[in-house]
Amino acid sequence: MPQQETLDLIEKYIQSSNNNDIETFSSCFKEDATVLDEGQKLQGKQAIIEWFLRNKQRYQHQTKPLNIEVSNKEALLTASVNGKFEGSPITLKYRIKLESGLIQDLRIA
Repeated sequence: MPQQETLDLIEKYIQSSNNNDIETFSSCFKEDATVLDEGQKLQGKQAIIEWFLRNKQRYQHQTKPLNIEVSNKEALLTASVNGKFEGSPITLKYRIKLESGLIQDLRIA
């Protein structure tokens, strides 16, 4: 996947998350994608949608990208995340593995 397409996908992921646009957000992921967040592993697009909705309701968070590194089929996004949680804002790292132009695996730490 060319670097600009990867950057565009990450921008789409961030904007749709910040705008609570679940349809566009979910379109960033492959059907069998995985997400690892807060020690919980989610498998499949439906589980990812439920995770997104649950976290948005609970934390009402917004993401601001600070840095993006792209290499071959992987990207590392460093972002400031603010919301209704202790220590807000915090800096998180998103390790994103891509396949066929979509997110196959997302790990948030």
